Amino acid sequence: MKEQSGFFARISQLLARGVGKQQMNMFYGQRGSDLRQEAWMRSILKESQRHSAFLQTPLRGLTYTSLDIETTGFHPEHGDEILSIAAVRVNGNRLLETERFSTYVHSTIPIPPHITELTGITEEEVGNAPPLDKVFASLEAFIGSSIVLGYYIGHELKFFNHFLWRTARRRFGYRTLEMKKVAECLYPELGAYGMEEVLEKAGIQIENRHHALSDAQMTAKLWIVMQEQLEAAGVETLEQLYAHLANGQRR
Repeated sequence: MKEQSGFFARISQLLARGVGKQQMNMFYGQRGSDLRQEAWMRSILKESQRHSAFLQTPLRGLTYTSLDIETTGFHPEHGDEILSIAAVRVNGNRLLETERFSTYVHSTIPIPPHITELTGITEEEVGNAPPLDKVFASLEAFIGSSIVLGYYIGHELKFFNHFLWRTARRRFGYRTLEMKKVAECLYPELGAYGMEEVLEKAGIQIENRHHALSDAQMTAKLWIVMQEQLEAAGVETLEQLYAHLANGQRR
């Protein structure tokens, strides 16, 4: 009876630490010695403790990668492709000007004229560019263990996940933050949340829009301004930010 009580106490501890259903199913599917089950449980608890500590880290104590892509359209599932990728590093509330990633990506389809007009990207620039698989490996090395920022991060995720699932049967596994969602919580008075409107609201000069590196830099500067405004509202950790965003979405 005492052993059973201890078992359920440990299960409750796992659940309280946010262990997901899939991991719990793995536990119930374990077959073997109690020692092996105990070892598995300890490893999960240790991981959940690291996760909890990460969420409690001040926003200023985290490292971020602000990224942006330019594409031939909005639908990778219909053949649209990435034309360029850029990323810059933010350490807490400081933009590290020298830590950047920027490259064109080889495209196998013609660039629509309106995309060339919008982005300035030409057939010549992507014709000799490296393929996406090589670019993506370098991008992931640049990201490292940082949190990925994007203004419309869903756009990047759609293209990244399409590529990764098609080539490696995996997903983009990094923690991400979408600046548009943060803006909706911080600036409820705005009627529109396009990138230009929010940059103007935050007092950030708009330069070279629809150029991946410029957009990544402006997104990074926006996040730095937003951090100060979040801290003024009592939001200082990642966990508090998630709660703030959840409350904002319910309003």
